[in-house]
Amino acid sequence: MNDYDERFGPWAVVTGAAMGVGLAFVEELHARGIGVVMVDRDPGVHDVAGDLAGETRAIVADVTDPDWIPALAAATDDVEVGLAVANAGISFVGNFLDMTGPQRQSHLDVNCKGVVDLAAWALPPMVERGRGGFVVTSSGSALAGTAGVGLYSATKAFVVNLIEAIGWEIRESGVVTQAVVAPSMDTPAFRANGADHTRMMAPPVDPRTVVSRALDDLPAGGRWIADDGLEFAAQVPRAERVDMMSAATTAMYPQVFESPS
Repeated sequence: MNDYDERFGPWAVVTGAAMGVGLAFVEELHARGIGVVMVDRDPGVHDVAGDLAGETRAIVADVTDPDWIPALAAATDDVEVGLAVANAGISFVGNFLDMTGPQRQSHLDVNCKGVVDLAAWALPPMVERGRGGFVVTSSGSALAGTAGVGLYSATKAFVVNLIEAIGWEIRESGVVTQAVVAPSMDTPAFRANGADHTRMMAPPVDPRTVVSRALDDLPAGGRWIADDGLEFAAQVPRAERVDMMSAATTAMYPQVFESPS
């Protein structure tokens, strides 16, 4: 057992674990000696788990399903979960007024309620043991209301505030919470959104780089901003920040936000 395993192991739970950022968390935690329970709505999570070298369990579950937490509890009743990573998320590129009711509800159910439910399940036994961690994947869009991904932006700000508040409330417990304010990352989900990389302020980054550094800094807890560009944005006055981030985001999707000439 290493120091990281001793504080945050022996097992972790990662949602949205079958690909992209979630899979990067799984692989990095394996490298640190921690077994991982992979949760994903894609049945392919079983195949992904089978190809990994580390100790792994896979659960097919949708965080919008009311029964997903009981299913997770049943799958982990014989192991100690020392870290939970709320990574499952969805996004919509377009104007808020163009979203359907189901799309709006899905954002709230996956990006907000899914995090709340995981935290409410995972944190009490950690606090009782006096060690552990809870991580949520947020976004640079959480730094200001970001047009083009407005509701997504709001949900990612929600989880930052939630993590900071919970972290303060349990600050004497030995359990830490962290919100990863991440840049655009080169994942299947991001590529599927159709962003024009030539219009981006910076190219999308390898999620493994972000995840590794975030886990290194997990013991400090709190809001963790992934790079210098986001640190700069966080210091810009609020109104200017909204304008800057909204203009940059909508520019990435000319097929959505620019009228054909």
